[in-house]
Amino acid sequence: MSADAPDPALFRTRPGNRRRLVPAAEAELGRLTAAGEESGWLSPLAYNLTISHSHRFVWYRVAKVATRTIRHHCESHGVSLDVDHAMRVRYPLAAFADYFTFAFVRDPLDRFVSAWQDKVVHNNYYAFDEATHERMQVVEEFARWTAAQDLSAVPGTDQHLTLQSRMIDLNRVDFVGRLETFDRDFAEVCERVGAPAVPTAPQNQTAPGGRDRQVSDELRDLVARMYRRDYQVFGYPA
Repeated sequence: MSADAPDPALFRTRPGNRRRLVPAAEAELGRLTAAGEESGWLSPLAYNLTISHSHRFVWYRVAKVATRTIRHHCESHGVSLDVDHAMRVRYPLAAFADYFTFAFVRDPLDRFVSAWQDKVVHNNYYAFDEATHERMQVVEEFARWTAAQDLSAVPGTDQHLTLQSRMIDLNRVDFVGRLETFDRDFAEVCERVGAPAVPTAPQNQTAPGGRDRQVSDELRDLVARMYRRDYQVFGYPA
């Protein structure tokens, strides 16, 4: 690591506010940004990050893919989350060059249906007016609304709908697990970071199930078009 690279332990989130970095970390990111893009200090894109210094890992969080389960497992087994729930952060590449990096993904159709159930059917997360919210109870209507957005824009697109491939630093990730094989893949992550790999109850209330329901051809086509890059990058059958 270069002598000018920041100490990774500097990066922590604030007590009582797990989404924001401590002032010293924010100031350091500001200094690195001011150094100019040509310096290459920071990742070109911003990500939602969770970082453990004790277990030396960077987790690229992908919303609607076992995030609660993974976080609960860490909290229950003494894995410190020094950067707990940082949102849209460009991180210093050299500082974490020797940290293990991982992420989890899931079938784009299942993820979309899960987001719709959680954020539209059970809540009005997107603050639709009453008539629009009623219309959005039909998943195809919500898919048409989503299709009008730029799903690669971060910030700009809600994290529950953003392309999974945009939420992960694909140039630097060491391991990408799948929700469909979560027990096996998460056990491998735990082994790599030195954490207990014991079964843990799912914390996500909208668990996988999209493939077990009747899905219209229109919905499949809309999701296949919206998430074409995810299907290509992660090899899921569209």
